Amino acid sequence: MYREVRESIVDVLRFLEVKGLNYGRAGNVSVRIPEANHVVITPSGFLKSALKPEDLIVIDLNGGLIEGSGKPSVETPMHLTIYRRFSKINAVIHAHAPYTTVLAVVREPIPPLIEEMVLRVGGDVKVTKYAPLGTQELAEEVVKALEGRSAAIIANHGVVAVGKNLQEATEVLELVEKIAQIYIHAKLLGKIETLPQNVVEYLKTLYIKTQNTT
Repeated sequence: MYREVRESIVDVLRFLEVKGLNYGRAGNVSVRIPEANHVVITPSGFLKSALKPEDLIVIDLNGGLIEGSGKPSVETPMHLTIYRRFSKINAVIHAHAPYTTVLAVVREPIPPLIEEMVLRVGGDVKVTKYAPLGTQELAEEVVKALEGRSAAIIANHGVVAVGKNLQEATEVLELVEKIAQIYIHAKLLGKIETLPQNVVEYLKTLYIKTQNTT
């Protein structure tokens, strides 16, 4: 079931590992199948870069098992809550990318620094309030931080990126990690100059027209 989707998820997991955006057993990826309201999601407890298409699990939007023998990701509540809240989102990637995780640990959001960030993410990247992993509380905090955005930093945890498809979510994740790196390095040089507010508001209108997944 959903062989092509399974293969695309496996490809993304390997890409994340090669690019240094995730590692080991950390992180999780899912894709929603809109016409069936099914979700293909990574299992818990596996080295993500070693997963095979047949290892992935298919569930419904209530978490009920459709196909697969493993245990769905511990962050399944987060993925399902995102899909239930945002009807246009069909892909979710949660990763432990280094620079965004640094900001997660100090709980510091990323201000609007460059035009591409606002165009692709929707504005600043917010940090959730802390909640334990795998809980519905965490899922709700992530949804709050994603309002009007395509990415959020999860406090003391990592980053989540969403999109209308898996490629879009992957591109958002890669962009946010690069911007986090730029932000951390820029702070070492002194005062940060963010985009003017009127520019941010204009770019947000373009985001809503072209990229908004809410």
